[in-house]
Amino acid sequence: MDSFGQGVNRRTILFAAVAAAPILAFGQAQAASLPQSAVGYRDSANNGKDCSGCNLFVAPSSCKTVSGTISPSGWCKLWVKKA
Repeated sequence: MDSFGQGVNRRTILFAAVAAAPILAFGQAQAASLPQSAVGYRDSANNGKDCSGCNLFVAPSSCKTVSGTISPSGWCKLWVKKA
């Protein structure tokens, strides 16, 4: 397994659950954002997966779950394929 992980692990699921909790509990439009370091964010794609293809990405440069400026060609452990 490389340093960015190949599969979903308990920590990734926990981060996603914590990020989604405010939306699920209160129906708010925005949840508290996680720091980029906590989700292994990087400015380059991982095995063909990038932020522009993620369901959490908000064009042009933000994310529903991760704080800070997000590159469309970036990637993190919370990546979820767009429907």
